[in-house]
Amino acid sequence: MQGFFTAPSIVWGPGAIEQLSALGAKEVLLLVDREVHRHGGERRTEEELAKTGTHVVRYTEIDAEPTLASVERARAAIGSLAPDWIVAVGGGSTIDTAKALWIRLARPDLSLTDVTPLLELGLRSRIRCAALPTTGGSGSEATWSIHLTDDAGRPVEIASRELVPDWAVLDPAPTLTLSARRTAETGADAIAHALEAIASEWANPFADAAARQALAILVPVLPKVVRRGDDVGLRGEVQIAATLAGLAVSNAQYGVAHALARALGSALRRPHGSLVAALLPYVLEFNFPVARDRYQPLGSLLGAASVQSRGALAERIRQLWRSVDLPLTLGAAGVDAASLAPVREGVIAAAHRSPGAVANPRVPSPEELGRLLDAAVAGSVVDL
Repeated sequence: MQGFFTAPSIVWGPGAIEQLSALGAKEVLLLVDREVHRHGGERRTEEELAKTGTHVVRYTEIDAEPTLASVERARAAIGSLAPDWIVAVGGGSTIDTAKALWIRLARPDLSLTDVTPLLELGLRSRIRCAALPTTGGSGSEATWSIHLTDDAGRPVEIASRELVPDWAVLDPAPTLTLSARRTAETGADAIAHALEAIASEWANPFADAAARQALAILVPVLPKVVRRGDDVGLRGEVQIAATLAGLAVSNAQYGVAHALARALGSALRRPHGSLVAALLPYVLEFNFPVARDRYQPLGSLLGAASVQSRGALAERIRQLWRSVDLPLTLGAAGVDAASLAPVREGVIAAAHRSPGAVANPRVPSPEELGRLLDAAVAGSVVDL
């Protein structure tokens, strides 16, 4: 036996939200992203749950970069509520907060840092979970991990196969209010998921298939949806692709671009999508000498010439980023040399101990991670 492929039940397309009235839920903890709540984006969710008389308690104080402390604040605010379902409406931060609360409510005897992939949690004996992504990128609705930050600004990753939501509900309607910038950033995150899953040392045929299909959709569609954000069809395609990329990276593992982006995001509170977009071309250059055989079959999706050399592959991704106005360097993403300097060693250490560094096709040393960071800040060629 070589492994397992873990996925939620998935419903997609306009009207997919109607699946919520079939959950049979009695008491729901509804977590809603602040921005989604500002637009009333949870209204349809509440209407569907009301069809079966479900009692709903809504919580909207979700941090953009959730922390261990913000999860505990949410847990305290919920009080004695005993839901049989948790429903998350939002992006990756909201869905990750929901997963963390799932553990804290179903297993109050455990702290989040007690959880390991080998620990049996028994979450579904008490509570089940549904996720309605309102962005097209994080893929958290299909993954078995949680990404938080601790009090010292260090990334905390919690993983258990029990954390895959029971349902991923991909209704494009809530994504229509997403700004062009956030659409580009979250789409870049999904593209990075797919490319890192394909090159991962833990890649497998099932994850590869999901990652390739995600790229086949996202590479041509992302520039279109950034320009035409009111197109429900395009929004739906991106949403499906993001979930496919989430399935791929969850079952194969991310790489150094995500490891560095998460460490930087925890330390400096910069948008994850911009950070991973800025880092990805440099990591592709770093990986190419050992991952050439993994990248070259992508010629039919990225262009044959773009997969012939490390520079050509990195430039192909930069070309895509230019088309959606994403930063090409960490400096352009708000991380210049001066802001990096105080946190640089901590970021390197956090990235080096990340699962993404271990699964990366070329396992980097701390020195190489530092040189990658410096190249991405300055916009210089990676020659490692």
